[in-house]
Amino acid sequence: MKQLTLTDSIDDLLLEQEYSLLYFTAAWCGPCKSMSPIIEGVSGLMSDRFNTIKIDVDTVAKVASDYGIRSVPTLMLVKDDVIIDQRVGGLPPQQLMQWLEKLT
Repeated sequence: MKQLTLTDSIDDLLLEQEYSLLYFTAAWCGPCKSMSPIIEGVSGLMSDRFNTIKIDVDTVAKVASDYGIRSVPTLMLVKDDVIIDQRVGGLPPQQLMQWLEKLT
């Protein structure tokens, strides 16, 4: 999982693989703290299918704004720079994997 920083280009990261999972989070968000290890585990298991980009909505607020993020955690699956689906709120690992397997 790649942590997006102010010096990174989201567009360059999206080009690394056909599919990208954008994980919008915040340090102050309780559900995000419980989701982070789940996202890390699932993205590690499925790294051959997509890359995962962790985006802190406070650190890189412009990216969050560009994607219309209003709530965290938000998961967004992107294919070739097009958003194909998204989920808001926490997901159990099995449900997250089923969602990603269905779409990738």
